[in-house]
Amino acid sequence: MENKSVFIISKNKLLKANIYDSGYFSDVLVSANVNGRIPEGTDILIADENTISYEEYLNLFPENFKKIKSNFFISNDIDTYQDVFKELSSFGIIVLPPKLTDAQISQNICEATIGKFVSKKNAVCFIGSGPGAGVSIVSQSIAKRLAEMTNKTIGLLVLSGSEEADYISTNGGSNGLAVIKERLINNILSPDELIASCIKIDNLYILPGEKEISKVRHYHPEHIENLVELSLKTFDAIILNCGCESTGMSIGGLNSCGAKYLITTQSNKYLKNFKKLESQIFSNLGIFPKDFKLILNKYLDSDVLVSASNLSASYRMQLSGVIPIVDYISSIIVECNDRNLYDLDPYYKKAIDLLSVSLADIFKFKIVESKSSRNIFKNLFKKIPIPEG
Repeated sequence: MENKSVFIISKNKLLKANIYDSGYFSDVLVSANVNGRIPEGTDILIADENTISYEEYLNLFPENFKKIKSNFFISNDIDTYQDVFKELSSFGIIVLPPKLTDAQISQNICEATIGKFVSKKNAVCFIGSGPGAGVSIVSQSIAKRLAEMTNKTIGLLVLSGSEEADYISTNGGSNGLAVIKERLINNILSPDELIASCIKIDNLYILPGEKEISKVRHYHPEHIENLVELSLKTFDAIILNCGCESTGMSIGGLNSCGAKYLITTQSNKYLKNFKKLESQIFSNLGIFPKDFKLILNKYLDSDVLVSASNLSASYRMQLSGVIPIVDYISSIIVECNDRNLYDLDPYYKKAIDLLSVSLADIFKFKIVESKSSRNIFKNLFKKIPIPEG
């Protein structure tokens, strides 16, 4: 626990409980009375627009709030959020978007004010910059390899709106979100019921998506957040396939995960589409390019195509992986026979192994040292060439 005091201007007492339960703060007080008087020794001030208006906050800030080391303002209107963000950010105030859960607000506060804060969530999500970028095949390949190389139980949640887990043979069956939807929505789903709805391949547990496209809209972000929390109690780590569409499923996945990976290609249409997602969706959720790690899929080293480093700069993201383009025959075999490229292309295999090892490190998982794995990792870090510039 750090010796920091938090004062919250809000009627939401559950927010106080969430922040105090984080274990990082010595004192957390809440009050709905707005008179500009803040207790002496307050290190962090959080103002909720549902309790104090934006105009009143601005009037009180210079004389009463500016002296506080860390100031947060929780916006309550998605239509005015961008304007409020621009105005208050110029004063060094951190503006949180509307519709965040109390747990998400608490995590944002911790990340911004606690120097050694580490999210304990063993959950990562993969989202695409557009249809065909390769979210399904990449996320599933990594989930499978992570389960194999660590011997940990890995949950793969398909939140892309697709019924099946493509490219992995699942043998059909009555599994998936559709089976558990009612219990999930009512927040009464048990770990045993979750496991029973998954397709098990050794220690990889795949939860296929909703069977009916028309019903995807019935899943709200909070439903997926509850699913993630339950999954984290059930598996050692989870990987979320959030697809490339903006739905309650994908937003819930983005809100509740730790590391976020954006999968794209060298195609300019994906960069244009990402900029739309950024301005119209992500920014309103308080998610920015710096929050993502970039994976370049179907990469081709060519003088006439944009380079990896230039793409990283264009997306304003740290480059985490480069997956080379595979030959045409292999791609046809994968599409027609539900095969995984990992078994067909050595360069694709090496790229997936590098990304899987990186995730194992994030999760603090030890790589299993078997005879076969020693042969795999002996040449693992002979890197795939990434061009400069």
